[in-house]
Amino acid sequence: MPEFIIAQINNKIVGCACLDLGDVVELRSIAVLPSYRNKGVGSKLVGAILKRALDLTDIVYLRTTSPIFFEKKGFKKLQNSEKKGIWKDCMQCDKYDICRQTMMKITLM
Repeated sequence: MPEFIIAQINNKIVGCACLDLGDVVELRSIAVLPSYRNKGVGSKLVGAILKRALDLTDIVYLRTTSPIFFEKKGFKKLQNSEKKGIWKDCMQCDKYDICRQTMMKITLM
């Protein structure tokens, strides 16, 4: 079941993120309003999600088109060939061969 969090500044929602507790524990649906990017909002959202995940798992996965941001947070890239074994929805996707998402994971301590 997904657990969403939001970031607020002056009572305005400026970002969100989700910890999805499906077949694998996955960080997903992270978004920050353009005018609030590069101000630490995304980093705080990721930190809060990973803190929550510590109670549930040792590994958090994600699929992203912004791998550099997540590498700075400690995530490591996975081989494209690993994605079908981790995400069931990738097995049937007709865009599998042209997918632009980078698969990543972080091991929590």
